[in-house]
Amino acid sequence: MEFKVDYFIHIANILLLAAYCVRDILWLRLFAVASSIIALPYLMFQPTPLWAAFGWSVLFAGINIFHAWRLFRERRPVQLTSEEEEVRRLAFGNLPPREVLRVLSMGSWTTTAAGERLMEHGKSIECVSLIIHGKVRVTNEGRTLGELGAGEIVGSALLIRGVVSDVDAVTVEPARILQWDTATLERYLNAHLETRSVLQRHLARDLAGKLLRMGIEVSRVPSSAAS
Repeated sequence: MEFKVDYFIHIANILLLAAYCVRDILWLRLFAVASSIIALPYLMFQPTPLWAAFGWSVLFAGINIFHAWRLFRERRPVQLTSEEEEVRRLAFGNLPPREVLRVLSMGSWTTTAAGERLMEHGKSIECVSLIIHGKVRVTNEGRTLGELGAGEIVGSALLIRGVVSDVDAVTVEPARILQWDTATLERYLNAHLETRSVLQRHLARDLAGKLLRMGIEVSRVPSSAAS
């Protein structure tokens, strides 16, 4: 009987060795769970049961089961709604759907009427807004600088530079907008560098596009009018 019981500890250690050899963290957890469970008969059927080791093995198995379950849930396919998929296409094309959902969960969806102010001259930015549908006009002291549309971000320059606004941004038609509180978004991005990199690339493209478009618009103004 003692010889047969020894098989359990040998199998448990082989499974533990397999856990150390795999690269996938989910399989590592599963092998560790199997190793802890298979070791239990060996610990329990000793002439003097090793209850302390038995208890630790149960605890380790429980911890690994919990984390394996979390990993399994995270890897299940995620189905985005049509609106969420549109946001991913506009701003987060390089992120997996699950990460897109995390980013979206921190924001608030809103439908604005024409004439609603999203950014005001002389005030610091409190939220950054991604336009899903609709148009937003950007003005400076009454002069129109340009209009923003789907996929563009209201406040992208201020988010990068961290200064107060020197323009006004007002919707010119009903718009569907996704807004994030800047402090909450900054904390999340500091903890998720891949998402931060994707968003920064989009902000850079967004800002470059605005500067190019507005530069062209300014160049069309006659020199007499500009003066």
